[in-house]
Amino acid sequence: MSKNLPTCYSCSKTAITYRRTDGRYFCKDCFSKWVHATVRKSIKQKNMFERNDRIIVGLSGGKDSTVLLDVLNRIEKKYPSELIAVCIDEGIDGYRDDGLPIAEMNAKKLDIEYHLFSFKELFGYTLDEIVQRSRELQKILPSTKKTKKIQHGPCSYCGVFRRKAINLAARKLDGDKVATGHNLSDVSQTIMLNLLRGDSSKLIRGDFQPKKVHELLIPRVKPLQAVAERDVVLYAFYNDITYHTTECPYSVEAMRLDVRNFLIEIEDKYPGSLNCVRNGMEKISQQCGGKITAESTASKPKQLLFCEKCGEPSSSAICIGCQMIDVLFNTDFKINK
Repeated sequence: MSKNLPTCYSCSKTAITYRRTDGRYFCKDCFSKWVHATVRKSIKQKNMFERNDRIIVGLSGGKDSTVLLDVLNRIEKKYPSELIAVCIDEGIDGYRDDGLPIAEMNAKKLDIEYHLFSFKELFGYTLDEIVQRSRELQKILPSTKKTKKIQHGPCSYCGVFRRKAINLAARKLDGDKVATGHNLSDVSQTIMLNLLRGDSSKLIRGDFQPKKVHELLIPRVKPLQAVAERDVVLYAFYNDITYHTTECPYSVEAMRLDVRNFLIEIEDKYPGSLNCVRNGMEKISQQCGGKITAESTASKPKQLLFCEKCGEPSSSAICIGCQMIDVLFNTDFKINK
């Protein structure tokens, strides 16, 4: 006996996927259209792009950045904007080597300009070299204020240098905005991490409309911020998009992995929780962010400085990246045996 199959919410064709958060069934094409519409809405709400923007897309070859490139390519075709794909090779043995060819292949498939930059050429060291040196020093040096910079985990080093690298690359390519593949799951994880770490300034700061505060700092945007990781994977599957599936070997050491697993479990049990985390924090940021920022600025004005070593914008005389390099490779520690 045949069963009645569910029909698509939008076009009445046979549905192939179900969204638990809103109770809607979709066919393959309408699901893709829903993703496009969701990204368009985020772009419009946050005024992410201008009509003539040169948009630098951070492309790693993974699912998020590859789907972002495909979606933006479809959305931006009606505008005179331009997409440029930029891949940052951190120098992680056995990981990035697999993703780079896939990233370049997807960019060429969409006829999008592609550029490759590396930690090695920009900073003189690969991430593997930075992590190895950090671990060597941690074994022989006591944990003190002076050695604090060597106590970071791999993801902390990577985050600092990736942000610096993508800004350098975007500026070199005359980019107006940098678009990253952070999805709803990533955004919710970051909020929870900031909460667990007690980082109130990052919590309240929120994700407002991008503003260019200085010529050397290229604004960053997250067009996929309302699309959950599950939906990113489905979009790639339904649109035959090839992406790099290998997990970074350093990710298992990060606190983010535990937060990610926790939120996956919560979202599975209580659908819509990810949206609640993001939307709730945005409302708090809108209501409190401006007031707190104004108060902190009045009591202690923040001045944008320029790193004495690399010349990049910094909140201190020497930027965090250069401080890390100095303490890891240029400091002669006296070790008491």
